[in-house]
Amino acid sequence: MALKYGNYANSNIISANANLPVTGENPCNCTTSDDFRNYLLTRQSRKVRITTSSEEFSGVLFAVKLDYIVLAENQGSLVLIPISKIRTVAEI
Repeated sequence: MALKYGNYANSNIISANANLPVTGENPCNCTTSDDFRNYLLTRQSRKVRITTSSEEFSGVLFAVKLDYIVLAENQGSLVLIPISKIRTVAEI
């Protein structure tokens, strides 16, 4: 199951953008940006794939801060990603 920002009809991908309606299955019941942040907190310490509009990242979700996440990539580098830029989150 992937969590996706945007308005998509695919039942395996849900909307989590606070400005858009939630459609399809919604494992986190995300209707606000706080809900989405809380969902990310439940994925902390797990291997995830994160996509933004321009890049895709994979690794362990190391930390969830107020407005960004810290992802530990397989190569050992830490990547800071603004939560507002995240389009999809999928556990791998």
